[in-house]
Amino acid sequence: MSMLSFPLTPRFLDRLLELADVPWCRDAFDEEFRRRGWAPPAVGGETAVGWLEHWPLGEPGHSWHVVLGEYPGCSHSDDPGVACDEPACHEDSFLAFPLAYAAIDCVEAGTGLPVDPRHLWGDPLPAWATHKADATRDDFLACYTDAERLLRARLGAPLPTVPPVPSDEPERQMSWKRGNRLVSLFLDGNEANYGQDDWIGIDIRPFH
Repeated sequence: MSMLSFPLTPRFLDRLLELADVPWCRDAFDEEFRRRGWAPPAVGGETAVGWLEHWPLGEPGHSWHVVLGEYPGCSHSDDPGVACDEPACHEDSFLAFPLAYAAIDCVEAGTGLPVDPRHLWGDPLPAWATHKADATRDDFLACYTDAERLLRARLGAPLPTVPPVPSDEPERQMSWKRGNRLVSLFLDGNEANYGQDDWIGIDIRPFH
């Protein structure tokens, strides 16, 4: 099977976990993304970070990405500097960092050949990614195991019971509480690709 993965390191995980400490509002994430070089300065008062999409962490089309949910903030205010603790204001607000995508049993229509990864994950493939055309399910699950080890080393034992992230019934999930945030490692079907592939990622969102 075809697999695309990001080479997660302890240092990059630490940078990722720092996002759990950012105030949950647009201005704060704009500032943080600009500081990291992930977003240009805002123009004309517009939000610098484009939520509700896959956001590149470098040059578009050539870098890895983060998946962004609804805009953070308060649904009762248009002020981008306002954060809110009400669950209803950010039920679908999150940042999900993909660690691996795998096209399991996915073949081209008509030929039966394994799907070209560029048809699923873009053309060209991100330069930061590692593509393995003949990966196994064990290779894919190893990405989950490696991330779990790093997260346990940073955050300790996971919570005994957690709400499902990012869908109702992920195949695998474990979560940690970091301040007012929920940090989750998950394995699930990739809805953005209509379930043609699975993905492993780290999800950060307000803790309810």
